[in-house]
Amino acid sequence: MQSVVSIFISTIKKPSQYLCVAASLVLLSACLPEEKEDKNPINSSGIEVDNASLALNGFWNGGFNQGDKLKLLIFNGDVYGLDEDEAFFGTVASSSATFNFDLLAYPLSHEDSVNNEYVADGIAVTYTIDDGRLFNYGQLEIAASFDTNNGLLGELNVINDASYSKNSSLSSLVGLWTTADYQLRIDGQGNYIIQDTTDSGCVSNGKINLIDSNNSLMALIITRKKCDDFNGSATGFAAINTDGELEFYSKMSSSLLFMTFMPPATAGIVETPEETTTEE
Repeated sequence: MQSVVSIFISTIKKPSQYLCVAASLVLLSACLPEEKEDKNPINSSGIEVDNASLALNGFWNGGFNQGDKLKLLIFNGDVYGLDEDEAFFGTVASSSATFNFDLLAYPLSHEDSVNNEYVADGIAVTYTIDDGRLFNYGQLEIAASFDTNNGLLGELNVINDASYSKNSSLSSLVGLWTTADYQLRIDGQGNYIIQDTTDSGCVSNGKINLIDSNNSLMALIITRKKCDDFNGSATGFAAINTDGELEFYSKMSSSLLFMTFMPPATAGIVETPEETTTEE
């Protein structure tokens, strides 16, 4: 079967008509939409994330130099981290068969272990983590070497906790989540408020949104007022960890906020009023 273009050309009798047809075809091709390539996400440094780095999305536990207090969240090339004395933010990218992390470590400016609330800010230390490799001995593990701009060096080992692959839903968040002094109330649309029961005046409002229901990580919007630190509006992430607790990760300029809440006894359960009957 001949195409429309070939049939049209076959009807042309004069050479001058070929020029008109050629010009028309050029104009027609210019009007056709270009095929767009699927692109990977862009990290916080404005760089497209490679597929190998995307495979690291998840939560990792371990530490530097055989420590065990470090927790990392890796998502779409960006890295959040919290250790005993500092918090981290940066990026990861692959190079051949290895991974390289560029992280800034900020000292903790507010540390409240009773309420599992940590804020980091101040003069940052640069961590350069090279030659990271991924191993699977029953659990996924990243092993790498590192050095810093203040002379510290050694090794990094973190193990994936497998919680990222769990499903997420807004209904699973509904209820009253708590710390020693904070109360976090979340409704079925992901809207929430955090109140300090010590009457300090510290209050947070915001919303949690789904990113992909096949994974545990959710998007976080938060606004804090009258708190000891990290006041203002910011974005970040939320997820239910392996212990059933709800974790917040957020960044505002160079400040980092980490919070963890204990689950409600009836998390995600909405009570239905009992039916009543009336006598006729």
